[in-house]
Amino acid sequence: MTSRPVDYLLVGLGNPGNEYTTTRHNAGFLFIDYIANVMAMDQKWPTPPVYQRRMNLSADIQDVVFSYTKGAISNSLRIVLVKPLTYMNESGVAVKKVMDFYQLTDPKKVIVVSDDINTLPGSLAIQDGGDLKSLAGQKGQESIGTVLGTTNFIRFRLGVGKPLSGSTTTIPQWVLGPFSRDNKEMDLFAWLMGHTTQALLEFVETNDLKLCRKKFTKSKKIPSGLVSTESLISPYRIEGM
Repeated sequence: MTSRPVDYLLVGLGNPGNEYTTTRHNAGFLFIDYIANVMAMDQKWPTPPVYQRRMNLSADIQDVVFSYTKGAISNSLRIVLVKPLTYMNESGVAVKKVMDFYQLTDPKKVIVVSDDINTLPGSLAIQDGGDLKSLAGQKGQESIGTVLGTTNFIRFRLGVGKPLSGSTTTIPQWVLGPFSRDNKEMDLFAWLMGHTTQALLEFVETNDLKLCRKKFTKSKKIPSGLVSTESLISPYRIEGM
């Protein structure tokens, strides 16, 4: 698309295949499609997002230049949106291929978005660094840390919670189950995608993760005025299939 260096890889984790589209484990895919549409509208691009299917990279890719104005300063960022096609537990394979292709060596330029069972629904956790144990509970994150040999990539973890105490639903069944209308779960996740978009755009524009974490991850309250959500799916198309 352009010869300028990539500023960030934005990786959403999930499983390919229609049977997984609206599952909790595909929170990262759902978010990537959502923020791709937000950027398309903000930049006044004429069509919904278009991904290129790059089998050599084991991923669907959208390579964009995002322009923004902050105060009196105008700037732009080259952001590569990535949806691995390897299935969740091998996500690191795709991330490494994409990093190598774009000659990106700094893991701090990699932002990974995924579901997180250890964070309450509607809440956002933001992490970087730590030991491999800090990735525990999310197999895609663990794969990336293992393949890259570092945890120094940025993690935006979207809360999907766990089954209720006493439930017979196992954790695998929970994360591979679809978002539900019960307890406003779909409404909460739709709100969280908007909230996370604000957090992520603020981070890439300021490169201040500490400030971003302070501003966007403190509240544990259910947001007021939730909007009823009919679908979590955002429009896009794929070329090169």
